Parts: sequence; C-alpha cells; structure tokens
Amino acid sequence: MPRGPNEVGWPATQVRVKLVSVRKVNVLSCELDESIDRAGFRHAGASVGPRIGADRIGAGVYEAQPGHHTWPYHYHYSTEEWIYVISGAPVLRDSGGERALSSGDLVRFPPNHLGAHAMGGPGRFIVFDTHESPGPWVAVYPDSDKISVSPGALEVSRLNRLRLPRAGAVDYWYGEGSETPSARVEVEHEPVAPSLAVVNALALPVEGAPADAPAGMRSRAATLEPVLGSTWLAATVLELDPGEGSAPYHYEHGREEWVLVLAGRPTLRHPDGEDLLQAGDVVCFPEGPAGAHRLVNRGDRVVRAVFFSTTGLPANVCYPDSGTWLMRNGPDREDLVLREAHAVDQPDRDV
Repeated sequence: MPRGPNEVGWPATQVRVKLVSVRKVNVLSCELDESIDRAGFRHAGASVGPRIGADRIGAGVYEAQPGHHTWPYHYHYSTEEWIYVISGAPVLRDSGGERALSSGDLVRFPPNHLGAHAMGGPGRFIVFDTHESPGPWVAVYPDSDKISVSPGALEVSRLNRLRLPRAGAVDYWYGEGSETPSARVEVEHEPVAPSLAVVNALALPVEGAPADAPAGMRSRAATLEPVLGSTWLAATVLELDPGEGSAPYHYEHGREEWVLVLAGRPTLRHPDGEDLLQAGDVVCFPEGPAGAHRLVNRGDRVVRAVFFSTTGLPANVCYPDSGTWLMRNGPDREDLVLREAHAVDQPDRDV
C-alpha cells in the first residue's frame, strides 16, 4: 500500500461516514454452487471475481475432498496463480512432491513450468489469478503430455478449449512448401524443479511503521515478493493495531487491487461510505475513482489482511482528500508528486 506524499504529519480527526454495503464475498461461508466430478477429479467451488466487480484479477473458492484432486497437475503460460488456504489441510503437489498445507498458507505459481501444481483434499482454499493478456491462454498437463489452448474470454474458453497431445508436435505445414512430412519433432519435457516456497500469512512477521508516521497511519506490513516472487500479481500482508489505518484514502489508474481480511474487523472507507468487514471477506478495488479505499481499525483487536494487486506500469495514485497524485511511469523513471490546482489542505478524516 503506497503512502501519500505530503500527508505525513497531518492531524487526525475522528469522523463517521454512513455505513453502506460494499460488494464482497466471504470465503469462509460463501455457498459453493459449482462442482466437478469427472475422471477422478472432484471439488465444489464458487467464482468470486464477477460477484465483486473485478476485471483484471480472478478468483475461485474450492472445497477439496479427501483422496481427490481438484484438477489435473498442470501449469500455465501468461497466467499467474496464487493459492491461500482457508481451512483444513489440503495437499499440494508440485515439482518437489506432495505436502500438506495449513490454514493461512500462501503459495505462488509462476507462469511457467516452475508453477506446475495440483491440489487435493481435505480443505478449502481460494485461487487468485491474473493474465498478461486477454488471450489466448495455454496450459500444460505433464502427466498426460497434453497442451490446452483457450482462445480468449473465460465464457468462451470453457466451451472451446482445445487439448492436444504434445507428442503430435510438427515443424512443418502441409501445402506450405513441403510435399512430404519431415522427421518427427522430439518434445522437450519439464526439467526437475525445486518445491515452491510457502508463506503463512497469519504468522508472517511484519515490519513496523516508519518512525515519523503520524498516529492513525502506523500500519505494519510485509511484502511477499522477496520470498514468493511476483510477475503479474503482487501481495502484501498488512497489520493494524486498534486506532490505526492503512495508507491514506486513495485509488489507482493502471492497477486493480483486492483485499482479503485474515483477522479482526476493519472498517473499509469507499466512495459510497463505509462498510464493516470481518475475517474471510474479500473486496475488489477496481481502477479509477470507483476503487478508492482505506482500511481503519476501530475495533479492539489487531486487524490483519492481505492485499493483492496487479503489477503493471504506469500506475498512478490519486489521494482525493489532498488532491495529490503520485505518478509512477516506469521502472527506470523517478516517481513524480503532483498537486491539483484546486487542492486545499485538509486533515485526514479516516480515523
């Protein structure tokens, strides 16, 4: 979560905003209205993204049964996935073998053979994913040596997905300058890879707030990129003591952000007012003013949440309360701080 420029040191006031229900799904209790029972793969599930207005990040909640995998062992190109364990002890299979996970465990699957995985029961978990492009998407199934190609949008890909054996690979086209087939192409299979890193988001140590952070903005955080890496999706664990809040109220152009509440009952400020969240709630903050948000802990227990965000640049942040912009235009360009001409200093009003 970015900290607003020129906002450190603002006095904190306590203002209440009307409570308005925001679009959210609780992953602990949501109804699982989708299911698969096919060829030994079995699970119940529920799509999350469409229910909360997401556009760039997708998610699904899955309940895996003991002794059954939810889907075949696979990996993607142009799609990055993350899994968060909600409950139970689901079994992760990756290149290093099988191991049981625990509640709070978070795993990233990179968009290549290093991200090959399958999940088995028993347990409930949520899968987050994001794509480099709107399609086509490619998935590889090493056990059966097949490649799956989806042409584009999700509603189309489910109907028109093609699964082809890699053993049928060729390096020629009939009628394209070659009268006879060439020799069979040897297919290169996945090299041996180490087990994927696992972080427990419930127990992960977080760093304290900067010494000069004013009261009400002393959040603690841990960025997961150094441990799990990041391609098109990044994650940060945030912790708020009673009376503290996250970064000042803001929205972004160029990125979509989600929050999953892990513990406590934070108050979410959003464009229509406020909403009291609880553990298991997941909310999407879309690009632009409709995604403006801030979390504040007005309870008596510590709040812990994990934020997911797309990673593209440029990504420019607006702080509406101050009329301030943080412009991040590229990895090799300095951040710019701009102030709208009509901006007027006013105290932060979130705590």
